[in-house]
Amino acid sequence: MSDITPVSTLALPVAIPALPAALAAPHPAARALQNDVTQAAGTLRAMQQRGRLQDDEADVAVVAYTAVVCTGVTAATTLQTAADWALQAPNAEVHSIAWARIPGHRDGVSEYCLTMAVSYQDPETGEYTGDTHHAAGPMAHVVVSSTDSEEPAAG
Repeated sequence: MSDITPVSTLALPVAIPALPAALAAPHPAARALQNDVTQAAGTLRAMQQRGRLQDDEADVAVVAYTAVVCTGVTAATTLQTAADWALQAPNAEVHSIAWARIPGHRDGVSEYCLTMAVSYQDPETGEYTGDTHHAAGPMAHVVVSSTDSEEPAAG
């Protein structure tokens, strides 16, 4: 059996490869994401139908972000890995960060996990998806001293 099937009966036949009997299934992560978003949206619709969501009291939104997960054996290496990733993805907009210390590959050893929810600009509108906090003014700076009491410098 040939894997080339003629598709035209013109004077010069055109041939394309025959399709395999079964097409590959979508990646399990794609199905899981679709299932999660579908269930979250269904819950939101149920809240609205049952009057549990009042327009003036609260907002609930379902947004699917890309999750970037950085792990390391120390907090410093995990943070450095996230910083290195951010340098390679300057167009990514970080919406939230979650930090966790999780059990490692053996007893008594922990690993650190930093998960960032990110989105990228829409190529047509230039807008980012989702909400991002923007401070109203300059951020306050906190100075941390390594000593409890400091004596003023003699002047």
